Amino acid sequence: MQPANANDEWKQYVELQRLLDRMIFHEKPLQQAVCPVDDDHQSEQKRLAKVEAFNEWARAGGVQSDCVEITTFPGYQLGLRATRDIKVGEQVLSVPRKLIFSEELLPEKQRQLFRNFPTHLNVTYTLIIEKVRGADSPWQPFIDTLPTRYNTVLYFTVEQMQRLRGTSACSAAVRHCRVIARLYASMYKCAFMQFDDSVMGGMANLFTEYGLCYELYR
Repeated sequence: MQPANANDEWKQYVELQRLLDRMIFHEKPLQQAVCPVDDDHQSEQKRLAKVEAFNEWARAGGVQSDCVEITTFPGYQLGLRATRDIKVGEQVLSVPRKLIFSEELLPEKQRQLFRNFPTHLNVTYTLIIEKVRGADSPWQPFIDTLPTRYNTVLYFTVEQMQRLRGTSACSAAVRHCRVIARLYASMYKCAFMQFDDSVMGGMANLFTEYGLCYELYR
């Protein structure tokens, strides 16, 4: 339910995090199978080791750039660094449409799975499928460079979020966590409680065939 005031919103967030922690605990075996989480340093080093393979894949696909390179920035993980002075108005990077990861990769029938959900779920659905395919996916060099965790509020503990209380950012952060949790719960409900619907039955494959869990979703 929509909270009536800031205090109720905070209490709801604390309870939500308690429930999410329980869910993550119960989904742990599935999470370890589909998206094992390394410690930050190990994860960063693994991603960096995959960059050259990604560069070769990108060049073979038609990506053009001669003035930037992928590298690590302390505290900010991977990013782009200029390798020379760049002129005003100069094109820095060119990416062909075929290498843009989007919902266009899905057949129209599969896009309809999330017709009643925000459009980003089509991209989430596609990414999950390609990630699980592993070496059989043509997108593996790209997927291998993605982080296993992010620094967004979805990964904040209650203690960390507490530091935002009293600021204008707190309500927006808490609301974002609530929306993401609600979407995941809606997908779960559709998959396992409305399985007589063929469209919802297709959505159930996310959980049963592709191993969707909250850790992978967020």
